[in-house]
Amino acid sequence: MLENLSAQLEQLRIPTIAFPWAGVCSPDVEPVEQEATHWAARHGLIPSEQYLARVTRTKYGWLAARCYPHADRELLQIIADYFIWFFITDDLFVDRVETLSRETLPNLTAMLDVLDFNRLGASPVFGEVAWLDVCQRLRRRLPGEHFERFAHGMRMWASTAGLQIVSHLAEEPSSAIRPYEAIRRHTSGMNPCIDLLDTANAGPLPAEEFHRPDVLGLRLHTNNVVCWSNDMQSLPMEARQPGQYRNMVILHAAQGHTLQEGIDYTFDKVRAEIDAFQREASQVEPHASKELRGFITGMRDWMRGYQDWVDLDTQRYSQQFLEQDANDSGVLRASR
Repeated sequence: MLENLSAQLEQLRIPTIAFPWAGVCSPDVEPVEQEATHWAARHGLIPSEQYLARVTRTKYGWLAARCYPHADRELLQIIADYFIWFFITDDLFVDRVETLSRETLPNLTAMLDVLDFNRLGASPVFGEVAWLDVCQRLRRRLPGEHFERFAHGMRMWASTAGLQIVSHLAEEPSSAIRPYEAIRRHTSGMNPCIDLLDTANAGPLPAEEFHRPDVLGLRLHTNNVVCWSNDMQSLPMEARQPGQYRNMVILHAAQGHTLQEGIDYTFDKVRAEIDAFQREASQVEPHASKELRGFITGMRDWMRGYQDWVDLDTQRYSQQFLEQDANDSGVLRASR
């Protein structure tokens, strides 16, 4: 699809996304990070010392602390544990995998069953016990409707993984941006993350505000900013892996551009989304309830927190660890 891929990857310039608001980090970050790692080990998500080192250098607790800096300690811990589960499960079942295997359907449907039945299956798949634990803790913490918002996002994650598989199995894969954007905003997992922001800030958002078109528009901008930023930052890793590797940069390059032009195109789209978010939020906030203002603050925290995590904390997208991450993923798949 692309000529001289390796040479282009080595010469890429990936810009840092700047935001017109400050970043914040929870003071509970260190104990949250430590407990999340212990929780993952107790639930069988870390099969070896080698994989423990991978989890340690990724720093999922720091992502939670930067994206939900105002959450209380209990909720922040649930979110950090959820992040470890999600990243590991997503890498194994959806992204860093061969497009389709015998395990694909049982793995994804087991996650749906946990949401639908609130119990384990007769023969739990990898990650199922940990997922049930996260869901039960969230059920105890969130009002019923608010848990269902989160659950809907997770059902869409599992379901649109199927659309992603269809896209990659096509004899002539589409290089169109629009279908990719539709799939990406759900397979990213951003929607369920956004659905925890109101509780983490000023309190649960009532349905009449949650479903307002202008609020849904702010959610979409937030989703796009994080997803498309990640498309740039994860490109060196995704371009070298088998399976479901397409992202916005590669799709743009496939239309006759270089990878750097794909990066520049994606960066411009991210900047436009940030500007649109600020413009539209400034129209909503003056007349918003306390809960809605907290929700909007939470969306800002997520966008900036994700970028700060990439810039300051995690080594997940560092060139130095790309090969090691590929080896670690192989270890985890072999150990299930």
